[in-house]
Amino acid sequence: MNINKTAKRTEIKQDKHIEADKVMHTETDITKHTEIDQAALNKAVKRAYAVLPLYLAVPLLFWAVFRTAGYDMDWKAFGLGALGWTIALMLRGPISVLVKKMPQERGHNIIGLSSGVLEESIRLIVLALTSTAAGWALSVGQGWAAVEVVFTMLNIFLIASLVNRTDEKAMQVKQLLAAQGTIHANPLWGVLERIWASAFHIGSTLVIASEPWAVILLIVLHSGLNWCAVRLARRSIRLSSALIAVVGAAMLGVGLALII
Repeated sequence: MNINKTAKRTEIKQDKHIEADKVMHTETDITKHTEIDQAALNKAVKRAYAVLPLYLAVPLLFWAVFRTAGYDMDWKAFGLGALGWTIALMLRGPISVLVKKMPQERGHNIIGLSSGVLEESIRLIVLALTSTAAGWALSVGQGWAAVEVVFTMLNIFLIASLVNRTDEKAMQVKQLLAAQGTIHANPLWGVLERIWASAFHIGSTLVIASEPWAVILLIVLHSGLNWCAVRLARRSIRLSSALIAVVGAAMLGVGLALII
């Protein structure tokens, strides 16, 4: 009887060692799977720095086009558009806190989907409290798009400051970048994305200025576009950019047709 108990205890200990070994191997595999290509990340940051002037050219391009068409910038409206986007960004903060304990993928989905709700709602409020005139709405849309370009540039500087750090926060950011699968992509895709996104924001502003009820459709479209673009980017940055280009150009075209 004692011999049997001793044998069983030995078997249990062996099983525990085997399970421990399995866990260690699994953790090693996960670490290898999510390992960050530091050299590629450093290179990506340098390439992103090289195209920073092109980011600045995006809002200037839209300003020049609309000015040539006879719509001078209303800087007050421009500032209100920038403020509206900033408020929408700040409101995503509490949402980030609420989803912090959720699985990472699910949390990111909720935050991404909330952007359409927040941005389009605040866009409607800004226009409702000020003006829906064509020139005013164009300036609000340009301010909205321009501050997002500036935010993108600030993100590049932030990533550059974290790229060689190994603290927990820095590693989380780098893991997220690795998971997105865009580290090796040409940084010009980012500039093109700002062009298409700017077209979407300006067009969306014009649509709401003309048809306020359309905000319901735009919330769905905006959130859906963000969700699809992020997932497509993991497979192909070209497909993701093409999607944003088509939707952005179509939104701008519809907005111009409605209000001008």
